[in-house]
Amino acid sequence: MKTNGRLPSLYKISLFVLYLFGVGIIFISSPKASEWKAGLSTAVVTPEEPLWMGGYGARAKPSEGKIHDLYVKALALEGPEGNRVVIVTADILGVPIDFTNSVYQEIHKRYGLPREALLLNTSHTHCGPAIPLFKLSLYNMSEDDKKKVDGYVHWLEMKYIEVISDALGNMKTVVLSFSSGNPTPFAVSRRYPTPEGIVYRSGPSTYYTGGPRDDIVPVLKIADTVGNIKAILFGYACHPITLSGYEFCGDYPGFAQQYIEEAYPGATALFIQGCSGQLVPNARFQVEYAMGHGRALADAVKKALDGEQIPINSTLNCAYDEVILDFVPPPDRKVIEENAKSDNESVKSKATYFLDLLNNNKAIETTLPCPLHVIRFGQELLFIGLSGEPVAGYSVKFKSEFLTHKFVWIAGFCDYDFGYLPTWKVLKEGGYEGGELFERATHFPGPFTETVEKRVVDGVHRLVENVSE
Repeated sequence: MKTNGRLPSLYKISLFVLYLFGVGIIFISSPKASEWKAGLSTAVVTPEEPLWMGGYGARAKPSEGKIHDLYVKALALEGPEGNRVVIVTADILGVPIDFTNSVYQEIHKRYGLPREALLLNTSHTHCGPAIPLFKLSLYNMSEDDKKKVDGYVHWLEMKYIEVISDALGNMKTVVLSFSSGNPTPFAVSRRYPTPEGIVYRSGPSTYYTGGPRDDIVPVLKIADTVGNIKAILFGYACHPITLSGYEFCGDYPGFAQQYIEEAYPGATALFIQGCSGQLVPNARFQVEYAMGHGRALADAVKKALDGEQIPINSTLNCAYDEVILDFVPPPDRKVIEENAKSDNESVKSKATYFLDLLNNNKAIETTLPCPLHVIRFGQELLFIGLSGEPVAGYSVKFKSEFLTHKFVWIAGFCDYDFGYLPTWKVLKEGGYEGGELFERATHFPGPFTETVEKRVVDGVHRLVENVSE
């Protein structure tokens, strides 16, 4: 039919009706297409009796009360396409991989949740209960105290399963948005550069304000359909070692969560620890400092929530993998036998442990699995979860490499706290985060080989490709 560029009136009217009908379909279906669901659950996990505390090997006795309670919190999310993920946060030092695997297996059995859909993050507070992360104990505990710690860890595992189950069981329709707060620069580096190289310093007067860092405060807001905030997931990169006493406390992350929940009644605040391997608070050893750091972080979260929000209406995709990291070979038997005679108790204990393995025809562990997580919220937010205690260089690197997303959130301390995860640069510089921890206090020979950063980076890139397909 020839029209000379003009459609007949009836034909145009028909198209217009079809267009309106189509728009109507889109309008009606769009809320469902972008619908998210979320479930929340919280449990107090403060030990009910005196218990050895984790993080400092110099402690000489069990706990003596609490400053405030410790919590495990679960946030379950379901995207518009039906994919789910559960993020668990906790005011504890860290968890070993056997703990994570045991929790996952039970949740998978109950709900069919795939491995990539469960991420356990810990704040790494050094004023929480002792969680055995290594086969060699950092603590001079009696056998009775060891049994109490083992009993607590088993109880804690049940609490994790409980909050995850509860969160998955109370999913409701929500609205997600993302924002980031102003930099909160109370984190400083304990790796101090000198003309002779990098020196590890532990005193506030010698902390270094330069070097890699991640001061940005990411904030994921979960609100109900009428705008009431139900959950606030936020993060920061700094070791929670403001305090070192004998009272249980979540340190600055615990205070920050408390202040946020006071500011937003009815909301649950969940803290995610970042790549804070070498980063520590700039003021320490007084509860007022922990409170001040917590207040600064809570204020940054509030500014983020008061500012511009990025709506998250895209799909949810998750990926998980474990890359294998290699340690340098252990010393030969003759060196181990000499070390077993050392006056240094940690050197002697480790050598004795190695000799016991060798005498029983068992191998010294020279590898470990390094869990990696990626959670993608469309193009709005890319969340990367690293295990161990990653140094800040990983955050700087990944934020510069995945620029197609509006924000890249890098977390550490996910699924398995095996000790420090150095970049190649930190490994070559040496020092505490570069390998000394493994040599001093773990059952691993340490340090890692030079492939450590490449294996982690390559693994993350593979996972990002998987969730981008």
